[in-house]
Parts: sequence; structure tokens; C-alpha cells
Amino acid sequence: MINKNLLILGHSGFIGQNFLRSLKISKNIYLISRKKINYDKEYQYDIFSNFKWFNLIKNNSTIIFLAFDNNLYKLEKDKSYLKRVNNFCEAFKKFIDKKKIKVSIIFTSTVTIYGLTKKNKIIDEDFKDNPSSNYDKSKNLIEKNFIKYSKSKLIKFVSLRLSNIYGYYGNSSQTNRGFLNKLILQIYKNKKIFIYGSGNNLRSYVYIDDLIRAIKITIKKINKLNGKVFIICGNRSHSFMDLIKIVSNSLGRNVLYAKKRYPKNINIIEKRSFVGNNKLFKKYTNWQPKVNLVSGINKIVWLLKKNEYNN
Repeated sequence: MINKNLLILGHSGFIGQNFLRSLKISKNIYLISRKKINYDKEYQYDIFSNFKWFNLIKNNSTIIFLAFDNNLYKLEKDKSYLKRVNNFCEAFKKFIDKKKIKVSIIFTSTVTIYGLTKKNKIIDEDFKDNPSSNYDKSKNLIEKNFIKYSKSKLIKFVSLRLSNIYGYYGNSSQTNRGFLNKLILQIYKNKKIFIYGSGNNLRSYVYIDDLIRAIKITIKKINKLNGKVFIICGNRSHSFMDLIKIVSNSLGRNVLYAKKRYPKNINIIEKRSFVGNNKLFKKYTNWQPKVNLVSGINKIVWLLKKNEYNN
């Protein structure tokens, strides 16, 4: 599949590690993140502030753009973050234009760009963007800039707006992200679970293997998908109470939980429900999720048990 240079930005994260495991590592793969693990051709940069990594981009490179600061509350306090992201976009455009090289970019964005969506509204790509947090605004800013560059034929660009990616990853340390992964682990460890609000908020979940398949399809079909934004979500949405029931059944035991009021300082985006429509991406690629939520959670529980037994 990979016969040209492949740059993975954010290879040390949950999605990056799973994507790497799905590849045959070759000399054509360059890995860039804020922290190193232990790979060949691995480079340590904050991609939004140190642009030396641009020099790794060669003609016909494909960039898998996973890197981002996912700490929602930290970014709300960072008044300069949007400016830094915009400066990055302008510097990237200048570099590509100067070098006259062809680059394809697959960007992992987020469905929270649509804002405080409700359970009685099915969200598709025609729904108006309404980003409320710095995290969402910065993702949206990259999309707008890079789509503009694609229309100018400087690059090829596709944005995949992701909805709650989950899957087994023992070393995950994301802050304020990976909700379902953390919920399963807490329940597995017999910890008491706190549900804020009614617990009836709906979310759509995508198993990591389905996302990796979507990214690989996008690489292959970049010419067809160029300049577009796609929602990557499950075929149905589930409430938080649904999750507890599914995990409880998977473990074969009751889950100790309590409902609490939302904290006063909670970000409004945390109160949303999301019911998404993935039909546009399916129309262009024939992709659809293969792993339903029950199967995905069962797989994670099985891997947790296996890992605990082996250790």
C-alpha cells in the first residue's frame, strides 16, 4: 500500500500506535510526535511550534495528521493556541508552495465541531459547524485552511471527523479523552462509576480497527475524496447507561455507579448528545463499521483479562 513517503504526525498516541501496528514498517515511514517511543526514523517535535519537521516532507508524501493537544480544559485557558495553529497553517502553505512538491494529507478531526448537538437531530456533513471550544475551533481552523489549499491545488486534503474512537490500548494516557476506554477500565477494576446528568446523553462509538480501515481507504482514494469532510461514526448511538449495561454483561457482574449533577465548570460540549450519519463516506468508499459496540467492548474485556493473566 505504501510506496511513497509516509509521515505520521502523532504516532505515539492511541490512534497512531494502532495505525503503526497495522503497517509493515519500512524505510519510507517517518514518525513525528512530542515524545519518542523506540522506532527508526522517529523525530520529536511539537508540530505547531517547531517547523523543522517540514524538511522530512518529500514529493508525493502522504501525511497522516493525528497530532493534537486533546486536553479540552487546558486549551480553553491557552489564549494563544488558535494563533499558533493559524501560524502553522500559513508556514506549511509557504513551505509547500516554495518547494513545489505534491502532498496528500488525511486529517483526523472531530464531530464536536458541530457544537451542542441534540439526540433528536441526526447530524450529517450538511449540518452547520458551530465549534464552541478552542479544541474544536482549532480543528476547524485547520480544516478551513487546508481545504482552501486543496482548492488552490497546493495539496490534496481529506478531513475525517471522528466520533468517540475506542479500543484496547494498555498504555493510553490521554487527558480528558478516550471516555469509553477509561470507563471500561474503571469498571474492570471494580471502581465506582459516576454518571453526570441523567446518563441518557447519546454518543456514537467507532472501534479502532474500523477507523484504521477508514484511514487506509482514504489513502488509496485520496484523489476521489480530495477537498472533502466526512463523518466517521457508528451506525447507531448509545447512552451512557447503555454502556454500563453492556460492560456489566460482558464482565458478568453488576456495576456500582451513582448519578451526579454536572460540575459548575464543565465545558458545555460535554453535555451534548450526538447521533451521526456516516452514509456520505460509505457512498464514496463502501466503508462501514464492522465491529458493533457489544463486540468491541467484549474484545476489550477479553484483552484486559488476557493481559492480566499473562502478567
